[in-house]
Formats: sequence, structure tokens, C-alpha cells
Amino acid sequence: MNYRAVNRIWQSATLFIAPLLVVLLVWFKSDLSLYQWLLCLHLPLLMFHESEEYVLAPLSFKEFFNLKSPFGSKTDPDFPLDDAYVFQVNIVIAYPIVILGALLATVAPWLGFSMIWFELIINNAMHTILFQSARPRYNPGLITNSFLLLPYGMITLLVAARFFTPLDWVLSVIIGVGVSAALGMKTRGRLAALKASPARDTGAA
Repeated sequence: MNYRAVNRIWQSATLFIAPLLVVLLVWFKSDLSLYQWLLCLHLPLLMFHESEEYVLAPLSFKEFFNLKSPFGSKTDPDFPLDDAYVFQVNIVIAYPIVILGALLATVAPWLGFSMIWFELIINNAMHTILFQSARPRYNPGLITNSFLLLPYGMITLLVAARFFTPLDWVLSVIIGVGVSAALGMKTRGRLAALKASPARDTGAA
């Protein structure tokens, strides 16, 4: 699969799909509980965030992470994140969990909330703290994280606190931590593979 071309398509499409989804959610708000409506809202807000990261920012999130962040290779624009990794994180992992979480909000409220933990802790810490460790500067996704996802996550947290059981909290944390840990391990593994490659050892580009 040509992941670069596919990523360009879905990343550009978020600019048009996200506003349409917001309009539909406003239109059908009365048909959903507040919590389910909030979980449905997560998808267009995530799309707005990705629009900033990959379409509107001068340097895309992938290149920023790889070349400018403390977690990147600093030399290779495709390590540790490459186009296949970007596709997998967003289309294979994030989108299905967010969509299924919204659909199953009344029977498995913890599923959708697992991605709220990801937004509140991992995504927020990355954009507002970890990427600012060297010197404060703009990073792709900072604006939508700070003014959309963070307030949204806090509101959803307060709504969930009204009815979540201890089991709901535990299950949401397990899934959220599991996804974060899996991505962290993959990122570290790709960096380690790059450093151990023969081209790296011989000084080749």
C-alpha cells in the first residue's frame, strides 16, 4: 500500500468531514444521551486536531516528531514515525476505538473513555510539556489540543464521573494505558533498529 498517498487523502478529508459531523451531531443531539453525544463528538474534534497536525501546520506532525522533538531520530524524517505508522495509529487504532466507543456508550462506556485518557494525559503532555522541553515553541497540534481536546476531555471526564462504576474506570485505564504502552514500545523499537542499522554504523545517510 502507498501509505503516503493514502495518508494525504484522509488527512485532507478531515478538513471537510469534521465540520459536517459537528453539524450532524448538533442536529441529532436530542436523540442521544449527553455522554454518548460527547463520545460521538470526539471523532470530529480528533479530525480537527489531525487537520492542524498534518495539513495546516508548516511542518507536519510526523516530520516535527522525527526531526525536532526529544523522541525523534533528529536525522531521519521517517524515524521513528513513517507513513505506515501514522496510518496505523490513526486509522487502525484511534478511529475504530473512538467510533466503537461512541456506538457502545450505553453498554460499554469505558471503551470510548479509554481514548479520553489518551487525550488528557499522553496527547496533552506531549504537546504542552514534552515538546516544550528544549524551548517553548509551536508544535503541530498544539492549538487544537489546548483549545479543543483538553477542554473537551475535562468536560467528558466530569460527565463520566456522575455514573461511572469502579470497573468502568479500571477498564478505561487498562485500555488507555495499553494503547499508550504499545505505541511507546513500537516507537522505541524503531529508534533502536535505526541506531543498530549498518548504514547508521558506517555513517551512511
